[in-house]
Amino acid sequence: MSRGRQLPLLAKVLIVLVVLGWAAGGLHGVWAEDSYKAALSLFWEGRRLENLETRQAESQLAFQRSLAMTERLLSADPTNPDLQTLKTWNLFRLHRYTDTVVYAQSVLNTRQDYRIIETMAEALYFLGKNEEALAAFSRYFTLSPDNDDRRSSAYYYVGEVYFRIKKYEHADIAFSMAVTLEKNMYYWWYRLGLVKEILGQYRQAYDAFNASLALRSNFQPALDAKERVRAKSSL
Repeated sequence: MSRGRQLPLLAKVLIVLVVLGWAAGGLHGVWAEDSYKAALSLFWEGRRLENLETRQAESQLAFQRSLAMTERLLSADPTNPDLQTLKTWNLFRLHRYTDTVVYAQSVLNTRQDYRIIETMAEALYFLGKNEEALAAFSRYFTLSPDNDDRRSSAYYYVGEVYFRIKKYEHADIAFSMAVTLEKNMYYWWYRLGLVKEILGQYRQAYDAFNASLALRSNFQPALDAKERVRAKSSL
């Protein structure tokens, strides 16, 4: 075959590679070398897609790709703390809660890392291991800095654990801390309102449901709860 005919063929192959690259998440996915930065970027892309209700399958694919890259990097650097943390994050986002706990505990047997402890605590919550989850969250609060960006989520999950085991005063404190630290979570305000309602604090419940609706006006559970509280009281 002449060089003149080879060049168009190579161009076609390149076009196919480009198209495949965009379909898999861009040219970065075709030629990028494994690196922590690339794996972390894939994870955050998964988180972005996860927040879009119609993109869940794509978000899971991003987490799978990030996990695969992270595990390749760990094979060469098995004690890297950032890679270990990223692996727990990906396992958790893939709903592999038992694997999250097992791997987290294997790391924590040799060193303490509040990021890994917090992820493990959330996984324990989803596994229904309430006391173990509370113990892990307690360790996280002890070890993490006050400005860690997972503290609000940790308080929220502590509230959910206490709600689950019907310790409503404790749930009230935890949910209140969560919405104090992060005020734009409509569902957290709704859950706080439910606890306030159970405790008979109808004015505070009403205010919490209003706060939820201010963030998502069509959230039907909060609309129903607001009317229910209004009917129970003189509001």
